[in-house]
Amino acid sequence: MAVSRACRTCGTMQEFRIFNDAERAAVRAEKGAGHFVDDYWRCTAVGCRWYQRYLNRGEDGLLPEELKIKAVPAE
Repeated sequence: MAVSRACRTCGTMQEFRIFNDAERAAVRAEKGAGHFVDDYWRCTAVGCRWYQRYLNRGEDGLLPEELKIKAVPAE
């Protein structure tokens, strides 16, 4: 499931999706083991690492570089 949200990094409206397991683990490692991460969403634009809570943009940040969205190679 994806939703359209304003991305602070991209500066435009982008599709966001809920975190996968690797993204949850990265934010838990940063914020602490007990931090609730099941309502974070991330921008799906190529090159973006921005994430935020579904309804609270005040709880946001950047995922580690290795979790940046990569371009799909042309076939």
